Amino acid sequence: MTTKLHQEQPGTSGSRLRPVVVDPDSLESVGFVSKGDKKLTELGAQQEYYKKIVERYLQFCADHTDDLNTAFASLPTSASADATQNPPASAPSVGPRLAKDGQRRVQPPSNELSTLLMSLRKLREAILATSSTTSVSFSQQVHVFSVRLAIRAQHPPSYFPSLRYLIDRLHSPSHPLSDSDLKAVISYLILDYACRQNDMVAAFELRARMHSKYAFKSRTVDDVLASLMHDNWVVFWQVRKGVDAYMRAIMTWAAERVRKHAIKAVGRAYLTADVKWVVESCTGDSLGWTWEQLAETENLQWDKEGEKIVIRRMKPKPDKKLEPIKEIP
Repeated sequence: MTTKLHQEQPGTSGSRLRPVVVDPDSLESVGFVSKGDKKLTELGAQQEYYKKIVERYLQFCADHTDDLNTAFASLPTSASADATQNPPASAPSVGPRLAKDGQRRVQPPSNELSTLLMSLRKLREAILATSSTTSVSFSQQVHVFSVRLAIRAQHPPSYFPSLRYLIDRLHSPSHPLSDSDLKAVISYLILDYACRQNDMVAAFELRARMHSKYAFKSRTVDDVLASLMHDNWVVFWQVRKGVDAYMRAIMTWAAERVRKHAIKAVGRAYLTADVKWVVESCTGDSLGWTWEQLAETENLQWDKEGEKIVIRRMKPKPDKKLEPIKEIP
């Protein structure tokens, strides 16, 4: 039997204010179980709600297909994993999703990401509250999807706890994750410790524990850890170019400090260098950055002369007058 996800909003008799009109089929019509909302306390309702989230996510990708990376980067976030300090940005009211002519309005990407992340948070909370009756496989599916979406949106409070929960609780001998999903979530968590939290001890400890427990191996993860430990910006940028969108998003947390180290290394080693080489060496991407952007971001005082960057100028040595050779008596 299909469980309804909504209740009609009753009007207030005698009130001059119109009741808030909420689309009964929208994600926003559902509240948190912890706040008394009972719409997601049954498995059928949870599955239906998850289906709506996936549909909205696919529509989000379709709406911003021309520049999906920018759309995912539109959510104001910080590196904090504390959901109370770094919640999904509240979506301001921007009008109904449907215009008067019936055409669907494309919401700003930050608004839609906020809605998706908040909806997944409601669903995860409901699944946890009904864990005794909700299937483990469905819970795994929701958490893996939530992790990947939140990683792309770079919202740690939405993915970090779920990564820990997947590895520590949802993956078990009786209900194992698939090999590919297990390797992925372990990789994400190790990289998050190393790149976002800059906690290399935790990253290496987790890698060793996962290798011992699940025979986890990843050349990519090993290369990232080694590059950060040895300040090898060349390897870091090479690896970042070759990984999928999720690992690349996590590695982005370390990009600023790698970039700053690369600039210091280049500044100490060279007097002049090719513009394209300097930009690519310092940012890992000669197409996404220009010299002007790099110079402004890092407050570089280097001069650009044609296709060359003058990093340091040699000071001319003062002329020394040669003393006449004294004759030996």
